[in-house]
Amino acid sequence: MIRRATIVDIERILSIVRSAQLSLRELGIDQWQDGYPRRENIVSDIADGVGWVVVDDDDNAIGYAAIPLTGEEAYLQLQDDDWHTSSHYVVVHRLCVDGTIRRRGVAMQLMNHAITLAREAGLDGFRIDTHRGNIRMLSLVEKLGFKYCGVVRYDSGERLAFDLKITK
Repeated sequence: MIRRATIVDIERILSIVRSAQLSLRELGIDQWQDGYPRRENIVSDIADGVGWVVVDDDDNAIGYAAIPLTGEEAYLQLQDDDWHTSSHYVVVHRLCVDGTIRRRGVAMQLMNHAITLAREAGLDGFRIDTHRGNIRMLSLVEKLGFKYCGVVRYDSGERLAFDLKITK
């Protein structure tokens, strides 16, 4: 089941984040190795109503993502014609899954939930970015049919940007 994250979930979400940071380090990439995402990022997601968790049968969070429907400023670095979707889109940030249950479809559930939220809001696009070494996320966006759009830059480095046209 997927539900909005609450402040009660914060410690569990932070544990999932730490697990994801370790996994990325094991892949030999620097993504999320600078302390990001921080507690304040997750608290802000929850306060803004964009934090979502996949929960197990005991209502314990096993996956987390921020799913804003308001776009991403960094994506303005690319020209409109670099994208395959309109300027009205959903974004997924801070997607992470408990390391003990990876490869069981939890990340896919969160991505599909983002698509559902976009449809409900009348949005026809989904944009996402990731580190070029994040093979798990690259595999996920490929499975979902995302198309490469270009490179965006954050203070933490370059990220590959992708989008997906959402059909009604």
